[in-house]
Amino acid sequence: MNALFRFSDRITVVLALLGTLGIVAMMLHVTLDVVLRSAFNVSAPATLELVTRYYMVLLALLPLGWVERQRQMISVELFTDLMPQALQRWNERLVTVLSILIYAVFALATWEKAVEQYQIGAYVMSLDTRIPVWPSYFVLPVSFTLAAYVCLMREVQAWAVRPDTATN
Repeated sequence: MNALFRFSDRITVVLALLGTLGIVAMMLHVTLDVVLRSAFNVSAPATLELVTRYYMVLLALLPLGWVERQRQMISVELFTDLMPQALQRWNERLVTVLSILIYAVFALATWEKAVEQYQIGAYVMSLDTRIPVWPSYFVLPVSFTLAAYVCLMREVQAWAVRPDTATN
């Protein structure tokens, strides 16, 4: 079981780092585009296409598993703080199970779309150049699957901890 938790930790960190590299690449690409347009009145090729189809997808979704692992997902605690401790734990478990289900549905739906885009060889045109965009579609199911996996590991861990030793 510890190997599964370590795998979860490692893969979430790797994908979060890839998302960070996406941010750096986007920053460099956009900066290059601005400098080229300002200095030479020439645009860096495919800036809009790469930013919208690759960089934004990478930085928005790859860190999703890491965010779940760190328990940094947005939450509203308006009423849960008023609940007794035991009810808060059950509420946390219920939210985790619902998150697993939602992430799994998203993963399946986006997987089907990614396979469809792969099969048709989806691309966009930029300055008479085909830029394949089908690979970016696979980021979504990978990210959602990892987020579901992290939530599943959290749920397994919650059930393994005795209630009298659980801390919040």
